[in-house]
Amino acid sequence: MKKVLFACLGLAILAVSCKKSDPPVVVPSKFMTFTPGIQWNYETVDNIAITTTPYTLTSTSNDSTINSKVYHIFEYTDINGTSHEYYNNTSNDYYQYAELSAQLPALELKYLNDNTAAGGTWSQAFSTTQQGVTITADIKSTIEEKGNSLVVNGVTYNNVIKVKTEILNPTTDNPIVVIDPITQSIHSYFAPKYGLIKREFQLHISGSILGNSSDLINTNTTTNLLSSTVQ
Repeated sequence: MKKVLFACLGLAILAVSCKKSDPPVVVPSKFMTFTPGIQWNYETVDNIAITTTPYTLTSTSNDSTINSKVYHIFEYTDINGTSHEYYNNTSNDYYQYAELSAQLPALELKYLNDNTAAGGTWSQAFSTTQQGVTITADIKSTIEEKGNSLVVNGVTYNNVIKVKTEILNPTTDNPIVVIDPITQSIHSYFAPKYGLIKREFQLHISGSILGNSSDLINTNTTTNLLSSTVQ
């Protein structure tokens, strides 16, 4: 059951509707740096277990073509070793190709559009089949704020974009497997050149089989950028 519905976690990781009253925001630079050798040092705090996990993201000199897009390869290093993350910037759109686990398919997530005005949204459909059960849902992203400043670990970042992510309309094709209403609060903050500088991730998913409900995911973490070599 947990393997079946763990796919919902991948919906968070990462169509436009603009408010006409919002003035255009000048974006001074792209919201990600692909220069080889650049490093980002992050820290994720688990607010439930009260644990802290540092990790480093390092830009490599390699690319990979996925779904007709050229993704730049980054090394993700923590206490468990090194793995890879894949990022793409096409015009104003930013994508991450994430392999969540050996049991789940990789997901191509559009996590940011730097040209969308505050209040604008885009959506992405998601579908996966696990153990014979197909799960579908929508990932809705909303630009909540643009152009503000944010202090993270003592550093002031300007022209920050705040993105809210929601998992909507989860369903399965098996009538005995039901996803209960989701409790969630997922907010990501992006700064020019630096990319992600902060993420607040609260997600509670429970599932029911024949009326018996149990927690599948109960996550409450905060990730902060501690330092980087971005120039």
